[in-house]
Amino acid sequence: MNKKDLGAFYTPKHVVNYMLGLLSGFNEQSKLLEPCGGDGAFVSAILEKKLLKPNQITVWDINSEVKNYIEKFGVAFELKDSLLETIFKEEDLFNKIKKFTHIVGNPPYLNKQSSYIKKNKNKLRKIYDEIGANDTYALFIYLCCHLLENNGQLCFITSDTYLTLGIHKKLRKFLLENFIIKNITLCPPDLFKDVGALVNTCIINLVNKKPNKQDIVLFNDCRNLEVGNYNGKEYFINQSNLLNYPDYIFDFNGNGKLIEKIEKFNKLVDFVEGGLGMHTTNNIKFLGIVDYNGVKYAKNGIQNIVSIDEIKKGGWKFYHKKGGDTKYYLPAEFCIKWDEESIKNYKMPKNFNLNDNRQGFLISGVCSTLSARLATKGALWESNKAMCFFPKDPKKYPPEFFIGILNSDLYNKIIKILNHTNSIQIRDIKKLPLFDFKKEDIQEIAKVAKNIIEKKKSNLDYDFSSEQKRINQIVNSYIT
Repeated sequence: MNKKDLGAFYTPKHVVNYMLGLLSGFNEQSKLLEPCGGDGAFVSAILEKKLLKPNQITVWDINSEVKNYIEKFGVAFELKDSLLETIFKEEDLFNKIKKFTHIVGNPPYLNKQSSYIKKNKNKLRKIYDEIGANDTYALFIYLCCHLLENNGQLCFITSDTYLTLGIHKKLRKFLLENFIIKNITLCPPDLFKDVGALVNTCIINLVNKKPNKQDIVLFNDCRNLEVGNYNGKEYFINQSNLLNYPDYIFDFNGNGKLIEKIEKFNKLVDFVEGGLGMHTTNNIKFLGIVDYNGVKYAKNGIQNIVSIDEIKKGGWKFYHKKGGDTKYYLPAEFCIKWDEESIKNYKMPKNFNLNDNRQGFLISGVCSTLSARLATKGALWESNKAMCFFPKDPKKYPPEFFIGILNSDLYNKIIKILNHTNSIQIRDIKKLPLFDFKKEDIQEIAKVAKNIIEKKKSNLDYDFSSEQKRINQIVNSYIT
């Protein structure tokens, strides 16, 4: 089995040493589990530091190729699929669940698109129904929390997406309500670069003990430090506070006051409609690149090049496919075949309006910033990468107004609090506030945004920073 199929990225020694330093209370009664043994980095370090004896350590792994190597340490090794073959629920009266004082590891990183989760989807959903079967690392956290003795300690390095991503809302609630979270260390983005992986990671250290209102979570932010330096910027927050935040997001930047403020406003999504788009099921076959009289805004790779005149005749529709950080304006780069035979292949939401000629705006779903731009009238759009919305009351709230505020610094800050990853979800958009903007401010923002759009139509590289500052000033005045 290769690393890609296993979702395995083996752990650098400095990470192992730091994680073991977060654990305490090793003694002759200790029992440690490494539920995904991999290359034995944790086991070898534990024995080297003489923290435990081999007979106090249990290792599980799904990969038969590591069995002989791990057993050479003299530890108890079990070859198994830990997620599917471990009994951990207390209601199982016919099995005595083995529990551990310490659990440490680097669980595999496989998401719901992986062959492993697809293959075992139904079983995993049944076993892990409380949190959902989305990522293997999240399932390992949940599983191993159940395998801790009272006051037992867990320390894992995992993807950091569970800190804010909507799909991990239930996992966050489970952790916050049932365990004392001592420390979460945010690691540099290139931590696993040497082993061929670019994944944002964090280290969590928790204790199996019911939290109270006095328990404090330490966030240690090392994201901007060189790899191996764990003297990061520290932020402390009462664990109980996190349960009051939207979707129980882990606020690791000290934005508690801003979170409390934005919760008091109406939600932006109540003033717009639209959202997720469609899938062609075969981009190569059904997509075309739009040729604007010799100018193309998409890279080659699609075999169909379709002129503007041909689209106007029918048989093709404009199609927004791109995410990215282009703000305010970008013509539809693609078009989509629009004949009866082609349409049969497309997957579209039930509420998808195929003849919507209102002026909408797009929000990029894959982007390092919150980016909004004007949509092409009558265009369709791809699911997730470019979400399209239409104002319910365009006279009061023009689409350009929404584009202006969504590109503002404050809204960019808010979206990063709600979801710190580069994958913006529809559920994140639904949590954005709409401040109580005065009529004159709505009109001013829309006017400035329209001006930017007109300038960008002539020059896509137009520098709109001065206009954006004006919009930022107006938006910021509603939260200070």
